[in-house]
Amino acid sequence: MSVGAGAGTGWGRLLDDGRAALPEALASVDEAVTAGGDRALVVRVAGGVSVDVLPDRGLDLGAAWWAGVPLAWRSPHPRDPGPGRDWEDRFLGGLLATCGPDNIGSPRDGAGQHGTHHVTPAHDVRWWRERSTGGDGAAGELEVHVAGSVAHTTLYGTRVVVDREVVVATGRPWVEVRDVVRNVGDAPVGVPLLYHVNLGAAVLVPGSRLVADADAPVPAEPLPPGRDAVTFPEAAAGAGYVVAEHPRVRSTDGWARAVVTPTGLAGAGPDGGAGAGPRGAEVVVEWQASTMPRLYSWLWPARGSWVLGVEPANAPLVGPERDGPHGGAPVLEPGESWDCAVRVGVRTPGRPR
Repeated sequence: MSVGAGAGTGWGRLLDDGRAALPEALASVDEAVTAGGDRALVVRVAGGVSVDVLPDRGLDLGAAWWAGVPLAWRSPHPRDPGPGRDWEDRFLGGLLATCGPDNIGSPRDGAGQHGTHHVTPAHDVRWWRERSTGGDGAAGELEVHVAGSVAHTTLYGTRVVVDREVVVATGRPWVEVRDVVRNVGDAPVGVPLLYHVNLGAAVLVPGSRLVADADAPVPAEPLPPGRDAVTFPEAAAGAGYVVAEHPRVRSTDGWARAVVTPTGLAGAGPDGGAGAGPRGAEVVVEWQASTMPRLYSWLWPARGSWVLGVEPANAPLVGPERDGPHGGAPVLEPGESWDCAVRVGVRTPGRPR
């Protein structure tokens, strides 16, 4: 079942019966500055996923927590060294780093690795709370919405704008990112996009495995000895990463899914003892398959670099297709727009979703 389905558990009742005086008692939004100097909107919700939304990084997602467990990977870089360094040197991790809309993958035709979205500040950033309505008439949840636009424009050429909305709610174990990608210029343009979802400790443990609605993964390079493309071994110094494509992504309801199971949420702390996460929990990544029909993964089990990247995309990340027009990306006509979305959450046995 989808992590995005269902109406939650009705935390709004605490407002209705007077046990909570103000909405911010259940769903707070605070403006902060990260240790690296980026602005952050720190969203905390009762019974849901708490997340940092980053206006200086295209409204991408930084730290994220659920039930006392960190979901997002943090890269080994203490700070972003700033402009002039390549994407990998500036990559601090976080739950979501958006790649594109000028390039995904290795540098191509003058565009740097993974494009510019993740290092482009958003404008017209705003946030608000609203009350959802349960389908069964039950008291609704409190939703926090953060919205803004990210412009990828040149003076005489390409003009692409991403209008983004991030949604988090009380009582729902997921965060959703909704994008409308618009070509506001006068010429067709190829627009590659990739959602770089980054999961790390303590969600991932040795034996964690990625299972996707797709055919068997195809590694981009020969696998290291004794390794599997989608299963975590024990952490080892110097272990190499594996990039794999998951061909023929499938969807039955408009959403494709990739599930990480078992995970460190499964009733265990870092050493397998009792922890905050419930037994049997899975981390689920879902995305709108009509506009993001591809899936890639990046598994790196090295000591100090323990990460799984789950990467829905609309264009080839590797391979000969990148040699074609627009690097194999679909073309957005003048005045045309695409709806794209990704959500990340936790699925637990027996919990309404």
